[in-house]
Amino acid sequence: MEQKLTFGETMIELHEIDSTNNYAMYLINEGMAEHGMVVTSEYQSKGKGQLGNIWTADKGKNLLCSVIVDTKGFELSDRFLLNCMTCVAVAELLMQDYNIPNVSIKWPNDIYAGNKKIAGILIENNLRGRQWIYAILGIGLNVNQTDFGKLKTATSIALELDEEINLKDVMHKLLSRISVLFQHFQKDEDAVWEDYNAYLMLKNEAIYFVKNQEKRKGILLRVNKCGEIEIEMNGKPKQFKHKEIELLLNESFDF
Repeated sequence: MEQKLTFGETMIELHEIDSTNNYAMYLINEGMAEHGMVVTSEYQSKGKGQLGNIWTADKGKNLLCSVIVDTKGFELSDRFLLNCMTCVAVAELLMQDYNIPNVSIKWPNDIYAGNKKIAGILIENNLRGRQWIYAILGIGLNVNQTDFGKLKTATSIALELDEEINLKDVMHKLLSRISVLFQHFQKDEDAVWEDYNAYLMLKNEAIYFVKNQEKRKGILLRVNKCGEIEIEMNGKPKQFKHKEIELLLNESFDF
């Protein structure tokens, strides 16, 4: 497969927008998008999370961006693997560039530092029939925000390091990691999927989860290439789709 160019050679920097993902999709639909183009904004009035949830952030404090990826030539079945790649890029950024310990990926697309969320990923796709034309890597990373109000399960790079961070440096380092990982993704999809599972929160641990309003327990084994989580229950692995179950964090497990 032909190598794509690196990311961030074309940057669109906005002061305020409803959602950088929405703007990126507008560029795609109007024929103005190109591979590697990045849309950033100081503030999003309607930042998007998984399945329509709203991602909110203080103006000018955090990294809010959407990266456009030309996916022509990729199989539509690889959609979750692109999510894996993006999650791993953010996790590696935090651990290797900023030396933040205990970074993990909470299935399917949240990044945690310890037991607090520090970033979220939302992948949206542009299709022509069954052909995958573009993907948008929506990334929200808490950088310099230190007050999250009543939300006690959020953190930021600044809170973890007790210092203010240069946002442009964070963006540059993140795009460098995405560029390198995307080259790996084109050559070896399995490696990206394995890296994702290496960062997987609660992997091989006993967990509680909720399905059909019923609390259940099992051992979290891995996430498969389709994005389903695999949990061992009564000695047998079972697969669950996102939103089919809810993982319960910070709960003691008692057999």
